Formats: sequence, C-alpha cells, structure tokens
Amino acid sequence: MALTLLRGGTILAPAPLGTGDLVIAGRDILAVGPVSGPTGGSASGSASGLDPVPSDVVDCADLLVVPGVVDGHLHILGGGGGAGYHSRIPQLPADPVVEAGTTTCVGMPGVDPVTKSPEAMLAQAYALTATGPRTWAMAGGFHWPPPTVTGSVQRDLHLLPHLVGIKIALYEHRATCPDQTELVRLLRELEWAAGATGKACLLHVHLGTASGDPDLLPRALERSGADPARLQVTHANHTGGTLDLAAGLGRLGCWVDVNPLINPDRIPGAVAPVDAVRALLAAGVSAGRITLSSDGNASVPRVRPDGSAEPFAYRVELLPTVGALTAAGVLELPAALALVTTNPAAALRLVVGTLRTGAPADVAVLDADLRVRHVFRDGVPLVRHGRTVSPDPFRPLTSRRPGPVDSPGTA
Repeated sequence: MALTLLRGGTILAPAPLGTGDLVIAGRDILAVGPVSGPTGGSASGSASGLDPVPSDVVDCADLLVVPGVVDGHLHILGGGGGAGYHSRIPQLPADPVVEAGTTTCVGMPGVDPVTKSPEAMLAQAYALTATGPRTWAMAGGFHWPPPTVTGSVQRDLHLLPHLVGIKIALYEHRATCPDQTELVRLLRELEWAAGATGKACLLHVHLGTASGDPDLLPRALERSGADPARLQVTHANHTGGTLDLAAGLGRLGCWVDVNPLINPDRIPGAVAPVDAVRALLAAGVSAGRITLSSDGNASVPRVRPDGSAEPFAYRVELLPTVGALTAAGVLELPAALALVTTNPAAALRLVVGTLRTGAPADVAVLDADLRVRHVFRDGVPLVRHGRTVSPDPFRPLTSRRPGPVDSPGTA
C-alpha cells in the first residue's frame, strides 16, 4: 500500500499537536505526531506490510495541517427559484467546494421543492461524493409537509443512507411551517430514527425574519423529550432577534449555526458572523455547540443601491471567517477551526473533522493566512497548490476562481 507523507507542518487536529508529520495509508491516517526523522521514518515504517518509503512527500514546512472542513449547510442543487424561473441557481460543481478546503458537506433543500426534488438532491450528493467532497443530504425544505422519496420522512431517514436529517423553516414569510403538535411529533420520530439507524437524524431549522412565537422550539423540545442535540438552528445571525432565540436554545444544549453569507453588507439588520459568535459566547453558549456553515450557492445576486447587480459567486468559503474570528480575538485558532471541523462533525455524527490515527484521511494544508494549498479526501489528493486536481468536466475553466497556484516543484 502506497504511503503519502505530509512532512514538517504545524498540526492542528484541531487541537495543537506542534510541528510534525502526518502519514496517509490508503484511505486512512496511519500516523500523526512529532517529527521523527528526515522522512518521518519511524511513523511510516511502523505498520507491518507497508512500504516504509512514502510514494508522495509533501513539504509542509511553515504550513498548517488541519482536518478537512465540514460544511453542514450547502445548496448543492442551487438555491433560488423564489424570484421567478430565471432565478433558479444551477447545481454546484465540486471544484469550488474542495478548493475552499471542504472535504465533507451536507446538501440542503431550499425554497423550491418542485424542480429541486429529494431524488435530484440525492443524485447530486452521489455525484459529488464520487468526484469531490463526501456529501450527505437533508430532507425537507421550505414547505410542510415536505416532499419525500418513500412516502414519509421517517421511512426516508431509515432507508436512505445519505440522508442525515430534515430541514424545516420557521418564522419565514415564504414557507409553510409545522405547528407545535407537528414539531413534537417530528422530534419524536427523529429520536426513533436516530436510535434505529445510528445517524444524527438532525432537525435543522432555518430561522427567518417573520414574527412568531419565540417559545415554539423550546416548548416542542420539552414536550417531545428529545435530546436537545437533535436540534440545530441555522441563520442564527439573521437578525438580533434570531440571535437571541438561538442563544436560548444553545444554552439548552442545541446546536447553533452561524452563516458568513448573512452579514450587514448584504442583508440589512443582519449580525456579522464574528459579532454573532462573540455574542453567543457572551450569552453563555458553549463554543462546543457553535458551528459555521456557508449556506453557499444559495441565492441570486442582490441589486446594489446604484442599481447594479453584484456578481454571482458560489460563496462556499468558511476559512476566511475562521481567520476573522482569530484576528478579532474571539477565539484562538484551534477553537475557531473546531467550528468548521469537530463541531459540525459531532452535530452530524460523522467520523470526520479530526486528525488522528485510524480516522479518514480528510486533510487540508493551509498557509499562514488560511489559504488552501492542498486537500486530501480519503487519502486522495483533490487539490494541489490551490487548484483542483481533476477539474469538473462540465464547468468552463474560465469560471474557476483564482487560487494561489505555485510552480509544480513547490509545495
């Protein structure tokens, strides 16, 4: 079995492990730890039956070696559709996702349940998993009851392995929302499905800006008897009001998701992601219960005050927000990285988001400014020198985002 050696990087697992080597054997991490020699020989040669000489050595000196990013809310089919047929956004190619350092993502339903069906969602999840990030999916969307494949959400979660939960929308003008009784029943069904399948069976709740009963979710949790970790609220930074509601749920043990796409520059009244995380921590929400997700590929470009339209962008990057949290002194880098690695992996019950022996070899190599240099998923190199190894055949090369491309001989 061939070995890949990431040599001499600063390892954040995301807990800091110091300067060291990481050895990949096949799909898994064989060894990770302090530098033991010029080729990491004692680590790589310790496994019986493996070639002690790595077939691929990546010099990671002065670089960060971190877990691949886990993006728990990504519109892989494209969002939009609420502003007319022409506003439907195309499906997401793998290139921009892996070039953002993401090795695991969750496809999210949105406004349009008709032309962006659960069958199409699953097909795109399979396609992305084959060529780029490992991809899971959520049932549901903006409309209740939600469309299903088998006839019920309960059966879908039980029988379709790639489904990890259901998204619903609350406090949203464009959505049909479940009432208290339906929420209690849904939470109980998710508890059963989680026990039956071992999956997260997460209730992922879009928080909109419409008025409504702020105690709806806390009461449903209490009456259902569900584990608070079964519930995740997203778009927590939509407004000051949604942030307060999310903070209360976070103190109960629910997951609170903040989206960089939502910010005051684009949405009046929104709370900047860095300010939102700072406020959640100040309100008593554990950093271990906070996640960041991109909400990428979600909506049509907005019209600027001068009448021009902003350019379309996938907006799948999360690492710039990690850097901003660190620069602002809100969290140290390892804790900020946890918001896009170990925390979302824990919320989704996925065995990713960490660097340890035996874990899937999902690894990102970053420079000091958190720009992506290399990405591996299951030990396979997806990004080299900031660019996708195998570009999407259906995406014009001229549309690919610029990256920090080095000469072929540099790491």
